[in-house]
Amino acid sequence: MEDERAQKLSAALFAVYDVVARTNDALEPALREFGLTAGTAHLLWVVDPDAPSPSMRTAAERTHCTPQNVTFMCHRLEAKGLVTRKPSPTDLRQRVIELTPQGLAAREAIVGLASTRSPLAAVDEADLTRITELLRSAPSRSA
Repeated sequence: MEDERAQKLSAALFAVYDVVARTNDALEPALREFGLTAGTAHLLWVVDPDAPSPSMRTAAERTHCTPQNVTFMCHRLEAKGLVTRKPSPTDLRQRVIELTPQGLAAREAIVGLASTRSPLAAVDEADLTRITELLRSAPSRSA
């Protein structure tokens, strides 16, 4: 029984990895155009222009990175003119990440490619809902 579960788990993990890898491949034109890595593109993606600017800590949580890694990525994105870091309007001890106009264009290119060229782009809405529910129900940490 345990071997069967291990095989199913392995197959599920490989499928998730495969979708992520093929999605990263689909993003390649935007990554190349804006000089991004998959990690810096992910950071841009989590800065929602329709929501309040995230703090560095919030961005670290959303990207599953350390705050130091987010700082490093922000330095790279700032050097490319894609983001700025400013004091938080609600807590001057914190800094928030804001997209520049060029950063917004890069984010839109990334989201657009992911939305049209990811393997999940062809999946119907009901299956997307189910996939999302299944993945979100996974415990955040192993016991």
